[in-house]
Amino acid sequence: MDDNRLNTLDRATSLGLIFLAFVQGCALYALHLAIDHEYWLVADQRWLKALYTVAVALPAFYLISIVRLRDRINLLPLLLAPLLFWLGWHLGWVEQVPEPQQWGGHPFTFAFCMAVGVALFILALFFRSSAASGTWPKTYQPMLDYSWEHALTIAQLGLFIGVFWSLLSLWAALFSAIGLDFFKTLFQTPAFFYPVTWLVIGMGLVMIRNRFRFIASVRLMCEALIKALLPLVALIVLMFFAVLPWTGLQPIWDTGRAAQILMALMLTLLLFFNAVFYQIDNKLPYPIWLRSAVMLAVVLLPIGSLLAAWALWLRIDQYGLSLDRLWAALLQALTAAFTFSYSLLLLWRRQAALPSMQRANIGLALLVAGALIVVNTPLADMRHWVAQHQVKRLIDGRTTVDAFDYRYLRFHLGQPGSLALQALADSEFAQSRPGLTRRIELSLKQTNRWNQDPLVDTHNLNDVAQQFSVNPEDATLPEPLLTLLIEQGSVCLSQVEPCQALQVSNEQGFQWLIYAPYSSHGQVYTEHNAGWQHLGTLTELGAAQDENSDDCRYTKPSTDLQPIPGSLNAYQSGNCLYSLRPTLESVRQQIQARAEASGARIN
Repeated sequence: MDDNRLNTLDRATSLGLIFLAFVQGCALYALHLAIDHEYWLVADQRWLKALYTVAVALPAFYLISIVRLRDRINLLPLLLAPLLFWLGWHLGWVEQVPEPQQWGGHPFTFAFCMAVGVALFILALFFRSSAASGTWPKTYQPMLDYSWEHALTIAQLGLFIGVFWSLLSLWAALFSAIGLDFFKTLFQTPAFFYPVTWLVIGMGLVMIRNRFRFIASVRLMCEALIKALLPLVALIVLMFFAVLPWTGLQPIWDTGRAAQILMALMLTLLLFFNAVFYQIDNKLPYPIWLRSAVMLAVVLLPIGSLLAAWALWLRIDQYGLSLDRLWAALLQALTAAFTFSYSLLLLWRRQAALPSMQRANIGLALLVAGALIVVNTPLADMRHWVAQHQVKRLIDGRTTVDAFDYRYLRFHLGQPGSLALQALADSEFAQSRPGLTRRIELSLKQTNRWNQDPLVDTHNLNDVAQQFSVNPEDATLPEPLLTLLIEQGSVCLSQVEPCQALQVSNEQGFQWLIYAPYSSHGQVYTEHNAGWQHLGTLTELGAAQDENSDDCRYTKPSTDLQPIPGSLNAYQSGNCLYSLRPTLESVRQQIQARAEASGARIN
C-alpha cells in the first residue's frame, strides 16, 4: 500500500466532517419527527423516501471520500443530489399505498439500499482518487487502495458505534437496577439518539481515517488470509469442472439452488483473485505451478457463468420471471462481464494479462455502478418487467387462471404490479372471463397481503357463494351453511382464490368439506337440529399401502370419501387415508345427546 500519499486529515477537514455528521443526524431526526407527528410526508411516500435517500446517501458519500474541505472538487458530488432525490422519489412511488398505516409494507427498501449503496461506494472510489491526485483515475492501484480503506473504515466504524451503544445500554441498565430510569429514558429518546449517534459517527470516522497505518496493517492481515485461501477456492472450482463430465448436470438442477451456489463460488474467486493479484511487477504470489492453477480456475469461470445462466433460465422458463430471478439475472450478467473479460485476457495476453485486467476493472466498476443505479429508476424498473411478463404468460396460456398469482403482483411488485392488474382487468381478455375479473377486483380490494376482512358483501349470499368452487359441479352450498360460514368469519371470505367445497355422498356423519386455498386441512360441516354445525378438521394420514405414500401427500379427498368400519374417526378416499379431529363444541354436543338419550331410556 502506498504510504507516501497524504494519510491524515487537516484540522478544518476533520471539524467539517464532524459537523456534517451532526447535521445529518439532525436531518434524520427531523424526518423521524415528521413520521411521529404524521405530517404530510407520511401520506406521500415519494417525498419521504426521496428526502431520506438524500439525507442518508449524500452526507455518507462526503464522509467516506472527502480529502480536503477547501477543494473545489467537493462541489462535484452535489450533482448526485437530484439523482438521489429521483431514485428515492421512484422508490416512494413504487411503495405508495392508499392506507397510511401500511407504510413500510413493501420489501423494496432493503434491496434499494444495497444496490444504491454499492453504486455509491464505487463512485466514491473514483471521487476519492480524483480528489487526491487532481485527475481522473487511470490506474488500478489507487482504486484498490481506496476500496480497502473505505471497506475497513466502514467496518471499524460499525464496530465502534456498536461498542458505544453497548456501553450506553449497560449504563442505563446499571442505573435502572437501583431505581433510576432517567438514563434509560434519555437514551431511548430520538432527540438524543440521532444527534449523539451521528456526532459520535463523525468523531469516530475522523479518528479512524487519521490512523492510516492501522488500516494498512489490518489490510495486510486480510490479504495474508485471503492469499492462503485463494488456492483452496481455485481447487474447488477446478475439481468441480473436472468431475462434471462424469456426474452430468442433472444433479445440479435437482438442488434447485444451482445458480446461487455457482454465483457464490465465482464471486469469491473473483474477489480473492483481485485482492491477491494486484501487483504487475515481478513480485507475483505463489510458485509458478500454483499460480498457473489459480489462473486456470479463472480462465474456466465463464463455464460457471453459462451453467448458472442455464440453471436460472430453466427456472424462468418453468415458472416465469420473478423479482428475485430478475435480480439474479442482473447479478449473473455483471459477473459474466468479469469472468469473460478475465478469461479472454488471460488466454490472449498470458503472463502480461494483469495490467489489462486491472484497466478492465475500472470500466467494469463503472458498468456495475451504472447498472445498479439504472434498475432503480423508471427507465428499467424490474418490477414493471416482472408484472408485464406474468400478465403476458397468462394471456398466452402458459399460466392458467387458477395458477395465476394475483397476490404476488398485488403485494410483491408494488405499484407496477397493481397497475398491471388493473390494466388486465380492463382488457378484453379479462372481460371475456368473469372469474378472472372477479379475482382481480378482490385482490385490488385487499389492503395487505394477510388481509382477514371479508372482500365480499356478506349480506349477499349469492356473492358469498361465488367464493367457493363446488364439487360436484351440479351441487349447491345450502344457504344456512353459507350463513354459518359468515358468522364464523371464514377465511374463504377474505381470499382472492375460491375455496374448494366438496359434497360428500358416502358419509352420513357429515355432508360438506371446505378447503381454503393452499391448505391441506379440510373443515367438516354437518346438519344439526335443522341447522349446520362445524364438526371438526379432516387431515391427511397417509396411504393404505406404503408404495402410494407419495401419491397421497397433500392430496384432497374426492366425493367417494367414506368411513373405515370399526375405526375411530378414520376415512378413506381411494388409496388415501384421512383422520377427523372433532371440535370441542361438537364433542360436548355428542356427550349431551348421549346423556339425553340415556335419560329417555330410563324414563
